[in-house]
Amino acid sequence: MTDIGRTLAQLEKRLSAVERTARLSSASLDDTALEVRDGAGSLRALVGQQGDGTTAVNIVNGGPPPTPATPTASPALGGVAAGWDGRFTDGVVMPLDWARVEVHASPTASFVPGPDTLKATIETPQGGVVYIPSTAPLYVTLVARNTSGAASPATPQVGPYAPKPVAGEIGIGQITETLIADGAVTTPKVFANAVTTAKLAAGSVDAVALKADAITGKTITGGTINGAEFHSDDGAGGLVDISAGTVETTAANGWKIVIDPTQALPVIDLLDNTGATAGSINGTGDPARPGLNVSSGPFADGAINDWRWVTHCGADGPTANGWKTVRVRESDSSVFSGGYLSLEPARSILAVVNSATPASNTLFQIDPGLFTLDEGRVLIDPPASSSSALLITTKTGHTGYLIRAQLNGADRFIVTPAGAIAATGSIAATSGILSTDLTIAGISQGRGYAAFQARDTPTGTTITTSEQIALTQTGVTIKRDRAYRISVRGLARNDTANTGVRVRVRKTNASGAIWLDTFTVTTPSANANYQYANDQIIINDSGADITTTLVMTWVSVAGGNSFLNTGLGFYTAFEVLDVGAMANFPTAQSVT
Repeated sequence: MTDIGRTLAQLEKRLSAVERTARLSSASLDDTALEVRDGAGSLRALVGQQGDGTTAVNIVNGGPPPTPATPTASPALGGVAAGWDGRFTDGVVMPLDWARVEVHASPTASFVPGPDTLKATIETPQGGVVYIPSTAPLYVTLVARNTSGAASPATPQVGPYAPKPVAGEIGIGQITETLIADGAVTTPKVFANAVTTAKLAAGSVDAVALKADAITGKTITGGTINGAEFHSDDGAGGLVDISAGTVETTAANGWKIVIDPTQALPVIDLLDNTGATAGSINGTGDPARPGLNVSSGPFADGAINDWRWVTHCGADGPTANGWKTVRVRESDSSVFSGGYLSLEPARSILAVVNSATPASNTLFQIDPGLFTLDEGRVLIDPPASSSSALLITTKTGHTGYLIRAQLNGADRFIVTPAGAIAATGSIAATSGILSTDLTIAGISQGRGYAAFQARDTPTGTTITTSEQIALTQTGVTIKRDRAYRISVRGLARNDTANTGVRVRVRKTNASGAIWLDTFTVTTPSANANYQYANDQIIINDSGADITTTLVMTWVSVAGGNSFLNTGLGFYTAFEVLDVGAMANFPTAQSVT
C-alpha cells in the first residue's frame, strides 16, 4: 500500500528544485527569431534570424525622436560649417533608440529636408561640427533619426551663410555685394575721396549709415534736400514723416499732428493716442475771401454720437464776415443744437438755438446803441448789496420813455423822463404801496386806511344805561411817529324826546382807553333819526408800533332807550386813516 504523505513530500521537494533552475539554460532559437511586442501588442523588435538570412537584433516601429536643438553655422573656406551641441529642444533627454542627427542644407530659404538636401550626419550623442562644401550661401537645418528609422521634426533654419572664398578662386567681378560681410570694408581700406557722389545710389545713405551729429548746419548750406519722403525717429517714440506734401508728427505718448494741404480744404488734424480725431483746423473760402474753421473731434451726447463744436472766423459767403461758434453734427451740418455766438462787423448775437425747434430759439442781440432779447425773459437775482438791482440812467437831453412795457404792441406801463407813471391797469401790492408820504401840491396825503368797519343793520334798542359795542376791528396797527384820523358816522335814535346818544371809539373793549369821544347827539323828538359825523387826530409818540383792537360804542344820554340806526343811505361806520407824520400834528391826542 502506497504512503500518501511521503509521496506529497517528495513532490514538493522536486518542485522547489525546478523553480531554482535557470529557465532558458538549455533553450535555443533554431532558424527563427524572437518577437518583442509592447503593451498594445505592436511589434517593437526582432531578435534572431532576420528575413534576409542575417542574424541580428532589429528595432522596428519606434516613435519619432525629439527635435534637436537649433544648429550653429558659420562661413568656412569653400563652404559652410554646421554644428550640433548634443542637446534637444526644451531640454528633452536623449532616448535610448537614438541613432544619429542628419545635417540638411540648401541655398533656398524655407526648404523641406529630403534626400537631396542631406549633406552629412552626426553619429555621436555628444554632437559635433560638419563641413558642407558650397559656392553659394546656404540655409542649414537638423533632423534626428532613431534605430527604427523614424525622423524628428526639423529644427528652425539658420542662415544664409556664404562660404569664404578659396585663394585663387576669386576672379574679376566675382566679389559681389552678398560676398562682403557687413562692416568688412572699414575706413583704412577705402582710399581718400574714392567714393564719389556718382557711386552712391539714391537713398542708399540713410540714418543708420550716418554717424550721430554727422550732418550739422555747417555741412549743409545753401542747398535743397530733395526726395519723395522724409522720416525722423528719435528712438523714444517721437516721429516726423513727410510724404507727398503731408507732414505727420508723433509724440512718444502716441498723440499726432497731421498737416495735410492736399485735401479739398487744407487741414491740420490733432489725433489722440488711439487715432481718434481730437480736433481739426482747416482753411475755407478762396484767396479773395479766406476763412478758418476750428472744430473739436466728434463726440456723443444723448442719442447723437457725432456732435462737433465748430468755430468759424473770416469771410462767410460773398459779402459777410465774422466769427461764429455753434454745435453741429459731423454727418449733417444742417442739424445744430446748443449755445450760439456770432460776432459781426456791426452786430453781436448770443443765443440758444435748435434746428429741430426754430420757433423756440432765444437770441440776445447787440446792435449799435441797442440790446434786443428775442423769445426770452430776464431774471435778475443779484447778491445782497447796497447797489441797485436794476438801474436806468439817461444822458441829459433824453426824451424817450425811461420804462415802457407793452402787450401785443399796446402800452401797459410807462415811466416818462419827468418820472410820471402811467398804467392801464390798477396797481396792487401785498403791503403799502407807498413807503413814504404821498405829497400832492406840497401837501402830505398820508398813507391811507389803517382800519374800516361798517354795518347796515340797526343796533339793539333795549339798552338804556351801559355802553355797548356796535362795531369791532381787530389787528389795527398804529405806526410809530405817524398821525391818524379816526372818524365815525351814521344815524342815532332815542325813544325819549329831548335826550341823546353818545358815540365813542375805544381801545380793546367798551371799557378801554377812549381814542375818539363825540359830542352828544341830541334827540329832540322821540324815535326820530339824527345824523352824526365826527373825527379826531391821534398820534403815536410811544416810540413803537401799536397793534390793537378798536371798538365803536354807543350809550344813551339823559334816559330813554337808544340805538344806532341805518337806512336812507346811511351806515353805521368808523374808519382809521394814516394822514402823515406826527410832526405835522404837534397838538394831536397821543395814544398808547
